[in-house]
Amino acid sequence: MRTTHWIRTTLLRTAVVACAMTAGVAAAQVTEWKFFTYFPPNDKPAQLNRAFAEDVAKATGGKLKITVLAAGELPYKAADVVKAVANNQVQMGDVAVGFAAGDVPDLNVLGLPFLCTSYDEFHKALPAVAAAADAQLAKKFGLTVGIHWTMPPQNFWLNRPVARLEDLKGLKVRTWNPEQVEMMKLLGGSAVSITSAEVIPALERKVIDGAITSALSANDWKAYEIVKTGYMVNMTMGHQVMLVNSAELAKLAPDVRAALQAKMKEYAPRYRTMSEDGDKAARANLVANKVNLVDPTADDRKRARTIMRPMWDAWAKKHGAVGQQLLDGAMKACGAS
Repeated sequence: MRTTHWIRTTLLRTAVVACAMTAGVAAAQVTEWKFFTYFPPNDKPAQLNRAFAEDVAKATGGKLKITVLAAGELPYKAADVVKAVANNQVQMGDVAVGFAAGDVPDLNVLGLPFLCTSYDEFHKALPAVAAAADAQLAKKFGLTVGIHWTMPPQNFWLNRPVARLEDLKGLKVRTWNPEQVEMMKLLGGSAVSITSAEVIPALERKVIDGAITSALSANDWKAYEIVKTGYMVNMTMGHQVMLVNSAELAKLAPDVRAALQAKMKEYAPRYRTMSEDGDKAARANLVANKVNLVDPTADDRKRARTIMRPMWDAWAKKHGAVGQQLLDGAMKACGAS
C-alpha cells in the first residue's frame, strides 16, 4: 500500500510540475509590444491602429499583444516617434514623414508643396519613394516600415475669410514641417511651430491666423467652432509610415512574424480607405458647421506651383543624388514640371 501511495504521489507531483512548466512556456511565448501614435485617442487613425492591433492578436492566437498608446498617454510628441521606436522605448510607432524631418530630412519629397496633390498622385509616386525611405530608416535607425499611407490633402484652416493666394500674405500660419515653413515665406506669410493640441486655443486667441492640416484632423479637433474658412489648395498629401523596431521584429517566432507582416499588407488599403472616407465625411461636416470651403482658381494653382518650383530644385540639390532621384521620380508620377 505504501508503495502504491508513493507511486501515486510521485505521479501527481510530476503532473503538477509538467503543467507548471507548460504554463511557463506558454506564458513565455506571449510577446507584448507598445505602439505609439501621436494622434489623439479618438482620431480616426488612432482608432484604426487599435483595430489593427486587435486583429494581430487574433491572427497570432494571442502570442503578440500590441497596446496602442495615443497622444497624451506617453511623454512623446510626433517628432519623437522615430527615435522612440529605434531605442525600443516602444516597439511600433506611426508618424508623418514631415514630422520626422529632423531625423530623415531627405525623405520628405512628397511633402514638397504643390508637387503631388491627390491620392492617386501620391500612390503613383510612392514606388519611387518607398524603397529609399525603407532603406534609409533601416540603415540609420534599425527600423522596418510596415505600411506607407497618406493622410488626406493638407489645406489652410483660417479664422478669417480667404479667397485668393494673395490673401495669405502677412498671415501667421501653423506649419508642421520645414517645407511648409519655406512655403509660407514664399507666399508672403510667416510660419508658427506649435503642437496639434495647441492649434485650436491659438486660433481662438488669434495668436495664429490659420493652420495647415487635413480636413480629417480639422474636423476631429472640432476646428469648426473657431475656423471660418478652409482654403482647399490640396498643397500636399500627408505621407505616413508605420514603423517597427527591426531587432524586436526579428525576435518574434517565424509564424508570429509572418502573421504580423500579413496583417500589415492586409491593412495598407484600409488606411487609404479610412483616409479617403474620413476626408469626405469631414468636409461635409465642416460645411454643415458653416465653414466656408474655398477652392483656388486654376490660375492660383498654377501660380502656386510656379512659385514653389525653385524650392523643389533647392531641396533636391541639398539632398544630393538621392534627393534628385526622389524629386525626378515624384515629378514624373505626379505630372509636375
